[in-house]
Amino acid sequence: MMKVIKLQPISIIPILIIMLFGSATTLAYAQNPSLSKTYSNAMCGLSINYPDNWVVEESNMKFGNLFDMAEIKPNTPDGFKNTVALEAQGISIYPDKSIEGIAEFMEFYHAPDMGDTIIQSNRIDIPGTPAHEIVYEYMTSKGDIWKDKEVYIPSENTLYVIRYNTVGLDYYDKYSSIVDDMIQSVKVDGRVC
Repeated sequence: MMKVIKLQPISIIPILIIMLFGSATTLAYAQNPSLSKTYSNAMCGLSINYPDNWVVEESNMKFGNLFDMAEIKPNTPDGFKNTVALEAQGISIYPDKSIEGIAEFMEFYHAPDMGDTIIQSNRIDIPGTPAHEIVYEYMTSKGDIWKDKEVYIPSENTLYVIRYNTVGLDYYDKYSSIVDDMIQSVKVDGRVC
């Protein structure tokens, strides 16, 4: 007589979980390309690394005590909807140039009565440099909600500002982790421009 062996059904769920996790990991690496290019502004003493598939539009224009260095954005059809603006401001007249003083002033500037909703406001450390980051949302005149991030790096009489501008909540998340990596690559020397 032949012996019948009953096989237990194999659950496909663990296999699917492994496949999905592996795909998500691959996707995460694909979304964060290496920061193989460097933008440097000798006039203001700032450098930042960015992906090779992004482009720089340099402006080097001064408006009062604000110096607009450049914008860096993805080289894609929707790249204009996600820009990293680089600015430097003279802060010699600021009463408190500490990171805490700058944070307090910028939180006031982005207060709800100014039309913004602060989502996050915290101190961050860029290697060797203290900084403050504010993430906020605001409503446009058309009723759309946009989300931006600003990072403030005070250095003697200059306040460096890295501003991640987007045209909507969906666009913010699209490049946020790449922008965070870019911010961590910033180097400043405190030059007044």
